[in-house]
Amino acid sequence: MKWFLGILTAGLIILGAGYFLYSGYYSTEDYYVKITTDPKVVKEKASDGYTYINYNYDVTGYDKGGKPKSLKLSSQDKMQKGQYYIIHWEDRREIISSQEKASEKQIDKDILDKLNNQN
Repeated sequence: MKWFLGILTAGLIILGAGYFLYSGYYSTEDYYVKITTDPKVVKEKASDGYTYINYNYDVTGYDKGGKPKSLKLSSQDKMQKGQYYIIHWEDRREIISSQEKASEKQIDKDILDKLNNQN
């Protein structure tokens, strides 16, 4: 019985450590952005002959506390000009983990003012 509890405890420790390493490794930060410019279109040809189109945006995003961060977004989906987005940003690899459209109601008023007063 002791060996069973020892194996069970070791397994739980390994699973817990794995979860914390995985969640820290792939953690994301949410940023609110407003697309105000047209994207830079970059076409890349893969080895199989398929051409990928990436839309690149240089924007300033604001976290939930209103702290700004300059982001270089690259997406295969074209974002709508004048639209607000919540960007789930993976800082370690500097990529978009996911994105979703946001309405003005979802964004704090202070952050909304900063987004609307950008150049």
